[in-house]
Amino acid sequence: MNQQLKRLMIIAMMLALAIIVNYMESFIPVFIPGVRLGLANVIILIMLYEFKFYESLLVDLLRILVVSFIRGTFLSPVFFMSLTGGMLSFIGMLLFSKIKIFTSVGVSAVGAILHTIGQIAALIVITNTINVISYVPIIGMISIATGVLSGFICHTYLVRSITNNYTFVDTRYKEKYSNSSNKEYNELES
Repeated sequence: MNQQLKRLMIIAMMLALAIIVNYMESFIPVFIPGVRLGLANVIILIMLYEFKFYESLLVDLLRILVVSFIRGTFLSPVFFMSLTGGMLSFIGMLLFSKIKIFTSVGVSAVGAILHTIGQIAALIVITNTINVISYVPIIGMISIATGVLSGFICHTYLVRSITNNYTFVDTRYKEKYSNSSNKEYNELES
């Protein structure tokens, strides 16, 4: 099997995983209406580090579309909120992953905050009221916590990545964060 076919198969698997995780997390109670953990962003974040940006963008867009069809929310206000939040989050995570200021944990937290800002902005436009901005402090704090959680999951994966054998990208992330000074990850490797 050639490398490009393997790469395409891994991208398809990442898309399937992102769709499944996105759909299943709606069954995890967070106790605030409309709030989810955002665990599907782990897949998008992994893709930003290990795949080309347009492949990551395609998976993110397809995930949003397919899940909206499954939930029956396509072209509804919920769809536009998800799309706006997802795209703003994607742009922010793309920029911060390329300038290498943060690890994947910081990039994920930035993405989570931007997702919230995008959703609130879409809600303001949809409802034509600014009153929904009062949700930002509560949802923002939850976003940071879930973003950090997603970032830790992503970081753990990236230092042991199996997909980079087929993605043809540099492995600087893995080399930087799995060096001898990082005892926790080296102990797990042995």
